[in-house]
Amino acid sequence: MVSAGGVVTAALVGVLVELVRRQGTAIAEVRENAQEARDQVSNTHATNLRDDLDRVIAGLDRVLEGQAEHSRDIRELRKELSHERAERLAVSERLDSHISSVSAA
Repeated sequence: MVSAGGVVTAALVGVLVELVRRQGTAIAEVRENAQEARDQVSNTHATNLRDDLDRVIAGLDRVLEGQAEHSRDIRELRKELSHERAERLAVSERLDSHISSVSAA
């Protein structure tokens, strides 16, 4: 009976050792995966990513404001060009009319 108890105890110890070894391997794998995840998301540069994004967004806002200003300037230039064209045509018509009246006289 003593030897049967010793065999059972030895078997239980063996099973426990194997379970602990497998659990240790699983924990090591989890640790490795956690480190890989940390490496993927950790900030490896001096500035905070949120601050970087805020600066990019602010820069984009300035670009959009500049583009809107350029659009307003282009609209004004088109109006001025249209006005100049109308004045030039009016002068041309008056000149043609004047030349015609002088030639007829």
